[in-house]
Amino acid sequence: MKRIFVFIVALLALVQLQAHAQTDSVQRYVSAALEIMKNRSVNRHRINWDSLCTDTYKRAAGLKTIKETYPVLKHALTALNDAHSNFYPPEQVEAYTLGYRATGQEFPVIKAKITDNNLAHIELPPIGCYHFAEWDELVNTFYEKITELQSHKPKGWILDLRGNYGGMWYPMLAAISPMLDQHQVIGTVDADGQYAFFDYRNGQLFEGGKAAHRFHVKKQPRPVTQPLVILVSKKTASSGEFCTIAFAGQKQVTVIGQTTQGLTSGNQEYKLADGAFLVLTTGNTVDRHKKEYNVVGQGVTPQVLLNDLSDEACLKAANDILSRHR
Repeated sequence: MKRIFVFIVALLALVQLQAHAQTDSVQRYVSAALEIMKNRSVNRHRINWDSLCTDTYKRAAGLKTIKETYPVLKHALTALNDAHSNFYPPEQVEAYTLGYRATGQEFPVIKAKITDNNLAHIELPPIGCYHFAEWDELVNTFYEKITELQSHKPKGWILDLRGNYGGMWYPMLAAISPMLDQHQVIGTVDADGQYAFFDYRNGQLFEGGKAAHRFHVKKQPRPVTQPLVILVSKKTASSGEFCTIAFAGQKQVTVIGQTTQGLTSGNQEYKLADGAFLVLTTGNTVDRHKKEYNVVGQGVTPQVLLNDLSDEACLKAANDILSRHR
């Protein structure tokens, strides 16, 4: 009987120890996420952290597994009031890093053509993966399309961002770089007023002066020097808006269409203990003149507003504008 009693006591102690370890693990997980938010959020100086932390710990109290904390952390992110931060569980992160083809998705299609008026029309689609080989593929394909269009000696260019709802900014910046007239045309400013400009040169991308990513570029196209029209819509968001802002202040560039969605802030991925991503807004976008785009939902207003965003109407408007530059 003594042996059975001792065994039961030991078993109960083990169960209690495991339960305590799980609770401790959950608390540490939540605490780590809150610490990232507190240190890096673009709105960190506007948040009552005592209140937010107390509320978050209260919501997490009694939870047994890390997975159960996901809705709690998503709720905490909404309190940051940036409309752009998000939380991605490990299985979504895995698909995100495996890329399009490995997960059975269609790879983004880059459409390009010469119009009847001899204008080069190229679309930059959104790209939403963290697979570097596919980043290279997007950039190299975009460059090949530019080179092909240049062979027709176009009178002007149209960069179509109407369907670009965002995704990964680095490959998009690399793709449009031949169309930009100078370096460091876009950046972010954080909660302490510190600026970090992006720069892309010969396959190397820099952020705030630090090397951030290396692309494997097959052949860089010649710079695009002809007048340029950028097409945008209400669907144009996030990195699609960054592309638009990168041209702000560039000569012979006209933005036409409809006001963009208004997610003009920069995000950073932070990997948590179980592989989940805390995607946090760490800065607001600024253009080459340090104009800050910090109002959620305000978006970028085109120089020429169009009620009709059909291909026919957009191409006619673009042709009218580009013909005045000739």
